[in-house]
This record gives sequence, structure tokens and C-alpha cells, in this order.
Amino acid sequence: FLSGEFSATFDEVSNECEGSIVNGGELACEKQHSHFSRYDSNACTVTCGDGSEVNLPEGVCSNDQVKECTSEEVKRRLRNWVSKMWKTST
Repeated sequence: FLSGEFSATFDEVSNECEGSIVNGGELACEKQHSHFSRYDSNACTVTCGDGSEVNLPEGVCSNDQVKECTSEEVKRRLRNWVSKMWKTST
């Protein structure tokens, strides 16, 4: 997937999984009254502007890194995570 940290805007995402991570990360950070800063594919976390971290959903990471975005299961889990973040932020 990616090595290390990644900072992205919606214009810079390269696949569906990155888009979901950025989208879900923004929603998760907003819930904490912060903003999305970056995600670390090795730590499987999203980092908010205030330094707090949010774990990516279970099943998205393996061996301390985000799985390849070729798996429909990974895509589904990320979509569900974004949906959950959206529902709890409204």
C-alpha cells in the first residue's frame, strides 16, 4: 500500500482505500474538535491536527501495515467505517 506516513487532500488520493481513510479520518478528527492531519499506514492510524490518533478499523491492517486496496473486504470495512463516522458526527 504505502510506506510510512501519508498526508493527503481529496485531490491527492490514489485509490478508493486512501479516499476512505482520508474521509473517515476527517470525520473522526472533527468528532474530537480537530482536523485530519495525516495517516500512518505502518501504525494503521489517522493523526488529527491536535496530535490525537484514531485507529483504522479492524481487518484493514495486517502485520502492522494497511493491507493492499485490491481486497474487496478491505474496501468494505473502510466504507463501513466512514459510514459509521458519518452517522455519529451528525
